[in-house]
Amino acid sequence: MTEPIFKAPLPPSGGESVPPSKDEDDKQKTPLSNQDVKQKILPYLWYILGGVFLFGIILGVAMGGGEEAPQVPECRLKYKANPDIQEKLNLCGVAGPSDPCVLYIMNETRYEKKVEDFFKKAEALTERSDFAIKFENTTYSKLRIPPGYFAEIKIPSLR
Repeated sequence: MTEPIFKAPLPPSGGESVPPSKDEDDKQKTPLSNQDVKQKILPYLWYILGGVFLFGIILGVAMGGGEEAPQVPECRLKYKANPDIQEKLNLCGVAGPSDPCVLYIMNETRYEKKVEDFFKKAEALTERSDFAIKFENTTYSKLRIPPGYFAEIKIPSLR
C-alpha cells in the first residue's frame, strides 16, 4: 500500500471525529446585533445612493442641456411711459415707506384699461390716498394700457 503524500493531524480525541452537539451549534449561531446589521448593510446603501445620484446627474444633463430658455413675449416687457414723472424715482419697495416712488402695475386682462382703473389697486398696495395718486397722475390717467403692458404710476410722498 502506498502512503498518502500529506497526512492530516489527528484530532486530540484519539482519531475519532465526534459531531458537535446541538447546544454547541446554537451557541455558535448567536443573533446579529444592530451594530453588526448596520455594518453589513451600510456599504450597500451607499452604493445604491451613489448610483441614484449619478443616474440623476446623467438624466439632468440629458434632459436639460442644449436648448435656450423660452423668450418672454415682447408685450410683457413694455410699459406706457408716464409724462408726469420727470426725475428718476426709485421703485416702490426700494424707496423708503414715506418717499415718493414709481409703481408698475400690469394689465392682466384681455382688454384695454385706463390708467385710472389701476389707482384703487395702487392705493391698496401703497396705503396712500386715492386722491393724492389721482392728483400726481392727472395727465396720465386717461391713457389706455393694452393687455400685457404695465402702467407706470407715480406714488406721492406722505406729507
